[in-house]
Amino acid sequence: MRILLFICLFLSINHLSAQYYATNEKVIKDSAYTIPIFTASYARQFTASDMADRFGSNNNVGGSFAVKTKKGWYYGFKGNFLWGADVRQNNILDALKNSDGLITNTEGTPTKVYLDQRGSSFFITGGKLFNVLAPNSNSGFLIYAGPGMLQHKISIKFSDEIKSLSDEHKKGYDRYSVGFALNGFAGYMYLSKNRLLNFFGGIDITQGWTKSLRKFNYDTGLPDNKVNSDFLYGFRLGWIIRLNKRTQEEYYYQ
Repeated sequence: MRILLFICLFLSINHLSAQYYATNEKVIKDSAYTIPIFTASYARQFTASDMADRFGSNNNVGGSFAVKTKKGWYYGFKGNFLWGADVRQNNILDALKNSDGLITNTEGTPTKVYLDQRGSSFFITGGKLFNVLAPNSNSGFLIYAGPGMLQHKISIKFSDEIKSLSDEHKKGYDRYSVGFALNGFAGYMYLSKNRLLNFFGGIDITQGWTKSLRKFNYDTGLPDNKVNSDFLYGFRLGWIIRLNKRTQEEYYYQ
């Protein structure tokens, strides 16, 4: 009889414990918390406005550090390096070409000269994560924006020595420009519970107002004082590294 009562008592306690953890599991499953993150991303960008007169599409590799708070606020900073082979303002070296349309090196032989796009950007960002159409409370639609700077130039490269294109002379042709810029992003961020699959993707837009830092351009012989309107847009996809320690809730689920 005592054994039967003991078994009944054990089963009752076990049943109540199971109900307790099942109830808490639902609460834990929907909990949100602060998560510091590092990101690495790639974007294929297209140009518009004044920048489209100088460059075509480019590649953009970026990294960022940010914090997503318990309430879904998102803030941090990001940096990007951009490059591309589509230079539309490709007549800047015409004055250095001979009658055959070639540029010769110091030995008098034709040399192939390549024009590429190089640049970078840096931004402080702030925004909001909206927990919509998400499998957990730390994922959802992400929107952020912020101020920063944009710089770009025409990279002039060749293998042989060209006296008229020394490192100092290149500055008269490269159109090196720097200025204030704004960046915005709208997309989706996913942070998994197992901490392995964390990514984001969406539309990335940059509007810059840049001005040449060179005193004047050698090919025109004129100063370049124009403020350029530089517009870049494209789709950015990135991987996220979470820096937060495992919480008690995460240990419980895994």
